Amino acid sequence: MPYIARNAANEIIGVHESQLEGHDHWLDAEEAEVKEFLIKHRAKQSLTGSDVEMIRVVEDLIDVLMAKQIFVFTELPEAVQAKLTSRRKVRADMNSLQNLMDEDEAIF
Repeated sequence: MPYIARNAANEIIGVHESQLEGHDHWLDAEEAEVKEFLIKHRAKQSLTGSDVEMIRVVEDLIDVLMAKQIFVFTELPEAVQAKLTSRRKVRADMNSLQNLMDEDEAIF
């Protein structure tokens, strides 16, 4: 029994189990339109999840190619270099924080 929200073109843009602002029209869950929306929504979620995983794969691949001296980091476009450098810094910061948290747990 989903409540749906529609856009100006009358396409479903959201589905919710209870009536919320913007989700005020009820459709039977077996309606083809609802099923189609849910299938597309699940596919988008799946792709988004795999995109995050693929980002890490690409970063690791770049590291391997550089370690094997197949190409040099500076051969990448500047925008790519900046993004990779930023992500490496964030990852290093997160690892440092995780290490601190692990050390604190050992105290107790």
